[in-house]
Amino acid sequence: MVSYSAFSQGNSSDMSGETVSQTNDRVDELKSRPLNGFFGMTFSNSVPQGIYMNNIGNAGPGLGLYGGWRFDPFPVTLGVEADLHFFHSSERTYKYLLSNGWTYARDTLHTSSYNVPITVFARFEPNILHYVFPYIEGVGGINMMSTSATYNSYWGVEDNKDEFNVNFIYGVGAGIMFKLADFVQLPNKNTRFLLDLSFRYMFGTISDYYTVKENQDASVSFTKFQSETEQIMFNAGFVVHF
Repeated sequence: MVSYSAFSQGNSSDMSGETVSQTNDRVDELKSRPLNGFFGMTFSNSVPQGIYMNNIGNAGPGLGLYGGWRFDPFPVTLGVEADLHFFHSSERTYKYLLSNGWTYARDTLHTSSYNVPITVFARFEPNILHYVFPYIEGVGGINMMSTSATYNSYWGVEDNKDEFNVNFIYGVGAGIMFKLADFVQLPNKNTRFLLDLSFRYMFGTISDYYTVKENQDASVSFTKFQSETEQIMFNAGFVVHF
């Protein structure tokens, strides 16, 4: 860490022998140096479109992780992303009196439906004065869709029912990143911290998928659908360039 007095003159030196002016120039140079690696986390929301929304009935909030390589100073970026979107999650408890007349037994039924899209992307991402990074992207990958029900009995017995399918997804997107801060570590390292806002329109191949409903008698009903799986994904998160 480099430090110097608040009352130093322009030709004063820090402990490394550099003048304050030289140190500031070095910091500015590090801030403008190309940074190639990146890693981020995003809060994501998947909104089904058309018949897919009619069948599913709601959007799926979730989280995502992504990272890759920036070919800075060329405005090209390649990366990979994995998201988790929850479309349904419910837990119900069923109580009944045991034969001793004193104790209630409790059984639990948990149902859930979620998607895990794993995609690769290629971006055109210009660098505007090292502060703003707009981009457009092409995206492709797979989408794993799971719907499940788990019944846990008071007597220690567990029963599971699952429906699972995978389809291909592809689409286009656009976004913009705003620099929030530079973390400069002299003599030769900088890490950039940014806010990342984006959306994607994703097309999906025709696939089977399911919804699950709990019944009053503690049974469950799976409903099967088949259609294309178009969706819009909205993302807001933070990314680090290093």
